[in-house]
Amino acid sequence: MFDRRTLLALGLIAVIFALWAFFFMPKPASRPPAPQQTAQSQSQQTGQAPAQTPAPPPQAPAPAAPAPVTPARYSALASGAGHYVTIETPHYKAMLNTRGALLARMELKNYKAWYGAPVQLINDSAGFPGVLALNFTGADGRPVSTENLIYTVDAPENIRLGDKDSAVVVARLTLGGTTDSAKAAAPVIEKRFVFHGDSYGVGLDVAFKNMAGELAATNPSYELTWRDGLKYQEHNSMEESAKSDAVVAVNGDHTQVDWHDVGKSHEEKFAGNVEWVGVHVKYFGAAIIPQKPIANGSASVDAIATSADSSGTVEHYTLSIAASAAGGNVSQHFTVFAGPMEYDVVHDLGITPMIALGNSITRPISEFILLPLFRFLHSFIGNWGLVIIVFSLIIRIVLWPLSIPQIRSSRKMQLLQPKIAELREQFANDQQRQQMETMKVYREYGINPMGGCLPMVLQLPILYALYNTLSTAIDLRQTQFALWIHDLSVPDYIVQLPWHLPLIGSSLSAMALIMGTTLFLQQRMMITDPKQKALVYLMPVMLTIAFTNLPSGLNLYYLTFNILAIGQQVYMTKFAKNQLTLEQMRAEAKNRKKGWLAQKMEQAQKMAEAQQKTQQGAAAKKVDGRTPVEQRKRS
Repeated sequence: MFDRRTLLALGLIAVIFALWAFFFMPKPASRPPAPQQTAQSQSQQTGQAPAQTPAPPPQAPAPAAPAPVTPARYSALASGAGHYVTIETPHYKAMLNTRGALLARMELKNYKAWYGAPVQLINDSAGFPGVLALNFTGADGRPVSTENLIYTVDAPENIRLGDKDSAVVVARLTLGGTTDSAKAAAPVIEKRFVFHGDSYGVGLDVAFKNMAGELAATNPSYELTWRDGLKYQEHNSMEESAKSDAVVAVNGDHTQVDWHDVGKSHEEKFAGNVEWVGVHVKYFGAAIIPQKPIANGSASVDAIATSADSSGTVEHYTLSIAASAAGGNVSQHFTVFAGPMEYDVVHDLGITPMIALGNSITRPISEFILLPLFRFLHSFIGNWGLVIIVFSLIIRIVLWPLSIPQIRSSRKMQLLQPKIAELREQFANDQQRQQMETMKVYREYGINPMGGCLPMVLQLPILYALYNTLSTAIDLRQTQFALWIHDLSVPDYIVQLPWHLPLIGSSLSAMALIMGTTLFLQQRMMITDPKQKALVYLMPVMLTIAFTNLPSGLNLYYLTFNILAIGQQVYMTKFAKNQLTLEQMRAEAKNRKKGWLAQKMEQAQKMAEAQQKTQQGAAAKKVDGRTPVEQRKRS
C-alpha cells in the first residue's frame, strides 16, 4: 500500500502536527456576551472605586485575598472615608485611591477591549481597592499592610495633563503624633507619584521616615505589591491565558512564571539583585522597575488559575518586590509601567523579555531582524494587511536560495517517477530487491531522498520566529485589512457550524480554508508518486485544522507565502532556461563528489546486496530441503 518513504513522511507529519497542536495551536474561541455599560453610581465616600464598565463574564475573579492586617494602634487611620484622584493624559486615565494610596484604575484611551470599552488593566471588581500596596513586618513581628489605611493627599480630585506636562501627587501616612511637634518626629510613610503626559511610565518614590520603632528589629524591610495581575482584554480567554505570565529579572537573568493549574496556588521566591518584576497578558503588561537594581533584595510571585465561563482559564499573578528599610529612614525610586506592550515602550524601560518573541535561538531573529523590518514597512505603507503581503514577499526572496534545492529535489523525483514505477512493477513480489534497485537508480541519477528536507529544516527557525513576531505584535491588534477581515489579530471566522469539532471548534476561518486550498495545489504539483497520493490530501487538511484558530494576519502571511512558493515552483519547472533532464541528472551525479550521507547510503546498499547474495547462495545449495551441513550430519 505505502512504501517506507511514504510511511516515514506520514509519521513525521503526525509528530509535527501533534507538537504544533500541543505548543502553538490556539484553542477554539468562545466569545462571551458583551457586558452592559453602567454609569458611575457608587459614592466616593465609600472608599471603593466608582462602578464603570464591568469585566466580561469569562474574567473569573481571583480567590479572595486575606484581609489586610491593621494593628490596633493604626485603627484610627483606617476609619473614615477615602476619595479618588483622577489623572488624565493623552494616553490614559488613572485613578488613585487615598485608602492605601493605591492605583485603582488604569484606563488606556487609545486601546479598546474586545467588547468596545476602553482597556482597563486593573481589577475593578467590587471590594478590590487597587495595586501598589506597601507591606512590612512590625516591631512585634506581625505583618502590617497599609492597604486599608487612609493617606493624606494634597491634590485636586481631577488633574488633566498635556503631552509635555507632568504632575506630582504626594500621599503621606503619619503613624502617630497629635501636635505639630509630635508630628515632626512621628513615623511617616510617603508615596510620591509622578505622572507624565507623554509616557505610560509613572514615577513612584517610596520613603520611610522615623520608622525604626515601627519595623522589625531583624532585617527590617518593606514590600511593594501588584495584586491580582491584569484584566483580560481579548475575546478568547484560553488564547490570552496561553500568552499570560509573570516575569522576574534578578541577577542579570529573567525567569518566566507560567501557572495554569486551576484551583491550585503556586509561589516562587527570588533573591539577589532585583532588577524588575512584571506581569502581562497577550498585548498589555505591568511592571515595577527600581531605578537601580535592589542589592540583596527579594521578589516573589504568587499565582493561581481560576475557571472562566468560556471553558477557559484566567491566570492571576501577585508580584512583590522587597527592599531594605534598615535604620527606618530610607527612600527608593521606582518606575511603574502599565500599558501596551509596544516594542519601543518596553525597550525604553528595559523590560523587553515581557514580549514573548521565542527562545534563545529564534528571539534574536524576531527582535532584531523581523520586527524592525515589519515596522519599517509600515512607516510608508499605511495598511497593515499590505505590510504583511510585502513582508511575505521579502521573506520569500530571502529564503529563495534555501527553497531551490527543495524544488529541484521534487522535480528530480517527478522525472524519475516512470523508472521507479517500472521497478515496482518488475519486483512487485520482492520488496527487498525493489528497495535495492530503487537506491541504485537514486545513486545513478544523484538523488538524495532526504535532499528536500534539509532546506525545509533550515527554514524552521525563521518560520517560528515569524510566528512569534506576528502573533505578539500589538500593531496588528484590531486593525482592518480588506473585505471581511476586520481585525488582523483574531481569526476571520465566516462559517458557523451547528456542532463542535475537536481542535476546530464551531467556526471555520476563511483564510485558513483558502490557505489549505493553495497548499493542496502545491502538494499536487510536487507529489506525483501514486503511493504518496495520501500526502496530497492529508497535509492540506491537517494544516487547515491547525490554522483555523490562528489570527487572520498570520494566515494572510502564510497564504501569501504559499502563493509565492507556487509561483516560484511553476517558474522553475516550466519557464526557467535550464530545465532538468535525466541525462543532465546522470552527468551531474557522475561528476559530483560523494558526500558523507551518500557514502554511508552506498555502504549500506553494498552490505544489503552482499547479504542477499549469501542468502540466495545458501538457498541454491539445498538438496531435498536440506543444506550440505544437514546432509553430513545425517550420514
